[in-house]
Amino acid sequence: MGDKNMTENSAARSGVTTVTTEIQRRTISPYDLTSNDNPGNVISHPLLQGDNYEEWAINLETALSSRKKFGFVDGSLSQLAEDSSDYEDWKTINALLVSWIKMTIDPKLRSNISHKPLARDLWEHIRRRFRVTNGPRVQHLRKELANCRQTGLSIEAYYGKLTKIWDSLACYRPMLSCVCNGCICKLGATLEAQREEDKVHDFLMGLDESVFGTVCSSLLMQEPIPSLEHAYLKVTQDEDTRVQTRLGDERQEGMAFVSQQAIRPRDKYNSVLCSNCERC
Repeated sequence: MGDKNMTENSAARSGVTTVTTEIQRRTISPYDLTSNDNPGNVISHPLLQGDNYEEWAINLETALSSRKKFGFVDGSLSQLAEDSSDYEDWKTINALLVSWIKMTIDPKLRSNISHKPLARDLWEHIRRRFRVTNGPRVQHLRKELANCRQTGLSIEAYYGKLTKIWDSLACYRPMLSCVCNGCICKLGATLEAQREEDKVHDFLMGLDESVFGTVCSSLLMQEPIPSLEHAYLKVTQDEDTRVQTRLGDERQEGMAFVSQQAIRPRDKYNSVLCSNCERC
């Protein structure tokens, strides 16, 4: 205690004042708007065309969540009473979201969408109209996944096709989670890990075996099986090596051809002669 008083007295005599400041992070409110938040903006792609509902819904949800606005759509930020102090702000954001949702619908389809004044009602109306029932849609996606092949495509393009199918399937198979006796159940995490391993098998199975057979075999021999990101990296590295090797071989062949032409003897059998003077 004495040491503390001596320290305080010494600091006071020296005229030094110690100020402790605590920086608080500003919390983004769902009601916040920026100068770029205009009703006519197209905040997500692709546009809804009817048969691409899953892709449209995932991308639009991401765009709204990044602005902390998806709560108005999924109902977690429910409509306020008219006598609430925040009602006008809620009404403004809701109108903005209705406009944003409509702007992400293809113009040819937009006129056929029923008008809904509430963003949540509009979102649900579109979901009920365009989302195919689970059974047939999942069957179609699984068939598309089984037939997805890399043949004729770059690894990047092939991986992009697979990713779109995986994302669509994820709409019908949400992550499982539950709480048991206050602890997070491991079942959901286990199932997600199994799905990630299935993606590795999907990716490797669709590759051109005549080209990537060796690298696929080496990846499948690893224990535990590598992550999808690691498998993608190894395959793309193999692809880059093959491209560089092919370009090098073509360059060498071209140089060899030029050299042969330069040293090739010229005679009357392989020289081009003038038809008038019979000279080269």
